[in-house]
Amino acid sequence: MPRRSTIFKLCFLVYTSWYAGWKLFSLSGQQFMRRPLKSQLLILSSWRSGSSFVGQLFNQSPDVFYLLEPTRHVWTIFSRRSPNFIQAPMRDLLRAIFSCNMSAFEPYIQKHQFVSNLFGWKESRALCSPPVCNALLRSDFIDRPKCMHICHQSPFEKMEEACRTYSHVVVKVVRFLNLPILYPLLKDPSLNLKIIHLVRDPRAILSSREYLPGLNVDDTIISRAQNSSRNISVVMQEICQAQVQIYKAASQNPPPFLKDRYLMVRHEDLVRDPLAYLREWYDYVGLSITPKLESWVYNITHRAISNDRGFMHFSGDSLKIAQKWRKKLSFQKVKEVQELCKQEMDMFGYQRVWSEEHLKNMSLELVLPQGMY
Repeated sequence: MPRRSTIFKLCFLVYTSWYAGWKLFSLSGQQFMRRPLKSQLLILSSWRSGSSFVGQLFNQSPDVFYLLEPTRHVWTIFSRRSPNFIQAPMRDLLRAIFSCNMSAFEPYIQKHQFVSNLFGWKESRALCSPPVCNALLRSDFIDRPKCMHICHQSPFEKMEEACRTYSHVVVKVVRFLNLPILYPLLKDPSLNLKIIHLVRDPRAILSSREYLPGLNVDDTIISRAQNSSRNISVVMQEICQAQVQIYKAASQNPPPFLKDRYLMVRHEDLVRDPLAYLREWYDYVGLSITPKLESWVYNITHRAISNDRGFMHFSGDSLKIAQKWRKKLSFQKVKEVQELCKQEMDMFGYQRVWSEEHLKNMSLELVLPQGMY
């Protein structure tokens, strides 16, 4: 009898140990299943703020699946609706992209047979590489002319397959006007979303917009919402208010789920030391930097390489480019935008000019150092 009791106790002990181990494994498995398998980054900005360059800093990473302005398709389809109405469908498309569900494009791209039907496709290294375009090898940098020639008829559905092979999904957008509309994405447990918010001196934005007629549709949508015909003053005021609202939401009593998931940077600080920001941002999202990437960033921002790949217009002396607006804009226009965007300029440390001489004197700094605004 004592022996039978001992055997029973031993069996019970083995069973309970097995059950406890199984339960722990099961719970761990559930937690693992809930854990996001990818990291996502949203580069959030306004038109003509230098965000395409920021996008390219991530696009060059071999671990990144990058798309430039995919929500433009939503904006265009709903061009007769108000900007506030368009915000939610743009956010929903973002959620699908971050989950590598590219079927979400179907309502917005009537002809989605080829990857070239997607706006900005040729700026994505991932879309110029296998498995989207098997005619080219996966490389560090884009050869845009070759990509446009060889990859334009790559099947659209291959984009989803490609997305699933990368650890990070990065999207650059300019048409979101507030941050709370994105809260459902930040609270989604299946995503690991972080945001980089890029702002720029509104005087530089106005100067850049004046030479880009392709923004007529965007300007019309924003102006119509204010019961106005296309009006650049209305547009600039809305752009500035949006950047202020986004920053306020992130910095003044932000919700807990936003902790460590939002960074704001001024374009003017970025161009002063792009490598420092590159390192900070890659650490922020969990990416590794290669010496080749660091060299590329330095060269392309110091006019040290030719633009022989038909690359987007980033090569040059970034510091000088950032100041070009002071030579291009008239003092009258500068005064107008300073009044329209007074709150943004104060919030982000952009100093006003009070005369033509002040404006054209390039030795006078108009951007306050970090920590002084």
